[in-house]
Amino acid sequence: MVEATPLTRAKTIKLKPTQQQRYIFKKWNDCSRYVFNQTIDYIRSCVNFSPSWMDIKKDLLKQLPKWCDDVPFQIKGIAVKEAHQAYWKAKTHPKFRSRKAPTQSCYIPKSAIKKVGIYPRISGKGLCLSESLPKLPLDSRLIYQYNEWFLSVPHKITTHVAENQGRVVALDPGVRTFQTFYSENLAGHIGYDDFGRIQRLCFYLDDLISRTSKATGKAKREMKKAQARIRKKIKNLVKEIHFKTAYFLVNNFDVILLPTFETSQMASKAGRKLRSKTVRAMLTWAHFQFKVRLKNKALEFGKKVIDVCEAYTSKTVSWTGEVKNVGGSRVIRSGNITLDRDLNGARGIFIRSLVDSPSLRSAIINVY
Repeated sequence: MVEATPLTRAKTIKLKPTQQQRYIFKKWNDCSRYVFNQTIDYIRSCVNFSPSWMDIKKDLLKQLPKWCDDVPFQIKGIAVKEAHQAYWKAKTHPKFRSRKAPTQSCYIPKSAIKKVGIYPRISGKGLCLSESLPKLPLDSRLIYQYNEWFLSVPHKITTHVAENQGRVVALDPGVRTFQTFYSENLAGHIGYDDFGRIQRLCFYLDDLISRTSKATGKAKREMKKAQARIRKKIKNLVKEIHFKTAYFLVNNFDVILLPTFETSQMASKAGRKLRSKTVRAMLTWAHFQFKVRLKNKALEFGKKVIDVCEAYTSKTVSWTGEVKNVGGSRVIRSGNITLDRDLNGARGIFIRSLVDSPSLRSAIINVY
């Protein structure tokens, strides 16, 4: 193992604040959102000149209402900076932050993060963390999502470049089966028919949303909390299979061939051939997000991910080369041989990439 350049990775830690700490954290998020929106409004009012975020901060923070006085200065100051950056990145058409957004967050400086809590002199000691803090935390974010509090803490990790053994694997992403892999010595399915549970949760969420629109008062608030719990469960199930799959692949292979899988084009209503249920399942699996997570994990372990083309690999019989219309069948047949269609697709991607991908040869020789 050879040590490589340190990488910055974020560790998301679940918080279990007391009732008083919840009130304080909510106030910080509210103030950060208020300052952000006021900064956007301030910049829009400036005609024929563009003040820096430091100039805005000096002027704007003096005009805040009294309820913002107890909020730490750095939370308010960085909210001004974030709004200033957002304004120009959005080409002068940024959006205000909504108090109804499902995710709310605010900046927390690294100096405020202690083992006993966040700004312990203000919010109090005894904050319960689900995991230990990194040794050297960087500037972080306090996040409120799905009725729960999290602290996203960036920190440096040391990567290691493993000895390259030239182990190549091809992946075939799908809907009924999340990923099918094929290599020289190993082949199989990941998440075979696992979408059933997620699908049931999605249908129940649809029904709950329909009933929520007709409810009022306390019943409506409780239904919205129930919606958040279901969304959290769906998200956590998808994240679990993403991270476990990524770890399995980088732990067992050196070069990973991943098809581009243009989800957005397949899901587009214009001329699509997929049913809405299939499209929903495909989007829920979040294949692009998995690609990002896999590439990050590969960078951490010193492995290589290569984007390849998957055109006609599902329809092409990998042992004869003929193209067949398999439709919705789970298997593909040719001659006296029958093979699972997803395994056939992964095998086709594997064989095709060995011939058509010049970058594969250099990746096998030297993986960085």
